[in-house]
Amino acid sequence: MYKHPSYIVQAGFTIIEMIVALAVFSVVVTISIGALLTLIATNQQLQIEQSVMTNLSFALDSMTREIRTGTHYFCETANNTRGNHMGGIDNIFDNNTDLDAEISDMARDCESGRDNRKYQGIAFNEGGGSITGIGGRILYYFDRTDKKIFRRVGAEEAQSIVSSGIAIENAEFYVSGSEPLEDGETTQAAVTIFIEAVDPSDPTGKPYRVQTTVTQRTLDI
Repeated sequence: MYKHPSYIVQAGFTIIEMIVALAVFSVVVTISIGALLTLIATNQQLQIEQSVMTNLSFALDSMTREIRTGTHYFCETANNTRGNHMGGIDNIFDNNTDLDAEISDMARDCESGRDNRKYQGIAFNEGGGSITGIGGRILYYFDRTDKKIFRRVGAEEAQSIVSSGIAIENAEFYVSGSEPLEDGETTQAAVTIFIEAVDPSDPTGKPYRVQTTVTQRTLDI
């Protein structure tokens, strides 16, 4: 007798089911990768912000600590480092100028800030026993071309107080009450510092701004 061969029926996925599964899997992977890339970008941006703000805080703290205990504040602006400037003094932004000899006890306000000039800074007689010794002249100034804030002591060469990882787009010093107090006067000198910086490696070009006002701590008489 002839017997028909028996067939084993096996269950499986249809082509349509496989296409749907692959489509769902692709959507999940795409969303996951997008979320991961967003987290990475956010973390990088936070690191950039932290680096810039740390540098700005250090620069601001360094300046305010010495300015606060200084005397005879002398504010200056210039477009170059050549020749004489206001009042016939040698340009204090020139590394060849001796601050102690050139502007020994001079004082001058600048209530209008930098006035869009290349250089602006404030010199003062140090009064807190720092590395200059009591009475030495310190100068902090902004160079618009180099996009840095520098510190000079006496006749020494200027040194940047910000790292190479940030660019100072703008910095201004507003000084009032720089003249020593006369009998009966009690209003102390005040210096307002404004700084705006960016991280050159940041594709967003986001600016970061800090500002503080320093009031002279000791009587300047």
